[in-house]
Amino acid sequence: MADTGSKAATVGQTGIVPLFATPFAAVNTGTDRSFNERVAVLCESQQSRTSGPARDDFFSLDDPVAGELRDVIMRHASSVVAGLSTAADFARLQMQARAWCSVVSRNGHVSAQHFPGASWLAVFCAQAGDSDAGIRNAGVLRLYERRLGSVYRDASTSELKPPFCYGNHTWTPVPGHMALFPSHVPHEVSVVRSDTPLLLVFAMIRFVG
Repeated sequence: MADTGSKAATVGQTGIVPLFATPFAAVNTGTDRSFNERVAVLCESQQSRTSGPARDDFFSLDDPVAGELRDVIMRHASSVVAGLSTAADFARLQMQARAWCSVVSRNGHVSAQHFPGASWLAVFCAQAGDSDAGIRNAGVLRLYERRLGSVYRDASTSELKPPFCYGNHTWTPVPGHMALFPSHVPHEVSVVRSDTPLLLVFAMIRFVG
């Protein structure tokens, strides 16, 4: 636990720190159109073979594309988390991941969810279409603001500077790009307003000794 008051402050001196900050990474993985299309085909083939809740064994499929995508996601996730970690033995940790794909058609969405049983959640976009003209924030990944513990806000809190400002965070999926954030953070995918289905691969990631 951080201690912000262990030393006596000089009169007039102010110490301000961003408590409870939540890391969010938007990563261009560098995958090309051909690879993204192969991931999209694999996702759609799995969608057609299953019913009910999405299965979380995408990385275990007997298809080289699944293994290639696992390597891409794990490599970028490890790089991001290593840059955030202060653990001296971080390089010795082993990564574990379970993944599933979501095919979100027009007027579909992914309901609010969160995963407290893992450390990080990666969201890779394999395919995305253009939303209907004039419609904003359709088919976006939305992370919910969790700090609003009080219904009372006034002019002193409504216009705070980053990283203290309030509000949900949105990320627009782009093929070949990936979002990474702590998996316990509640999130959703808003209603898709495109004739092209939105194809996302979700991966829950752990680092274990």
